[in-house]
Amino acid sequence: MKTSRAKVVLLSLVAVLAIFLTACGSQSSSNKSNEQASFKNEPATTKHTDVKSTVLSGDGFWYLAGKINHKSNSGIEAIAFDKETGKATMYNVDKFYKSYDAAKKAKALNKEGTVKYTFTQNKQNQTVIKLAGKLSGIDMTQSVTVKDTTKGTNKATKLHLSGYHAIRDVDMDKTNVVFVETN
Repeated sequence: MKTSRAKVVLLSLVAVLAIFLTACGSQSSSNKSNEQASFKNEPATTKHTDVKSTVLSGDGFWYLAGKINHKSNSGIEAIAFDKETGKATMYNVDKFYKSYDAAKKAKALNKEGTVKYTFTQNKQNQTVIKLAGKLSGIDMTQSVTVKDTTKGTNKATKLHLSGYHAIRDVDMDKTNVVFVETN
């Protein structure tokens, strides 16, 4: 009788432990899927079609900066791509904003001009975004060559940014930049 009671208690403990472990496992996987869902707009590849669709999705508001935690007295360049017209409006902003609407509401959009943009590929199959037009009344041509993906959180604004490491070429002056949007 004592052995059967001990067996019942032991089996009960094993069953409770199994239920507990199953609950912990399912909770952890649901948390993981929630994390993935919150950052689902992050670029996954640098393939030409992926880059183009990523840049033109949503509000099309992207930043060109030295790095994700960019600090500059002259601000950050922001580009609002309009997929309907094939034009992009270039702005100077004082910091990263959650969206185009948030920057507009903060009256932080200092318009530099409107340019035409095109997406092409170079000989290394890298996506090149060409921007050409007048900024502040002066002809300007620049290109942004996508290298690889990047993501991180800007410490000053606490915004999650994702996009690409890129090379920006303005009149043969090449600089390493991040080309990012907020998520």
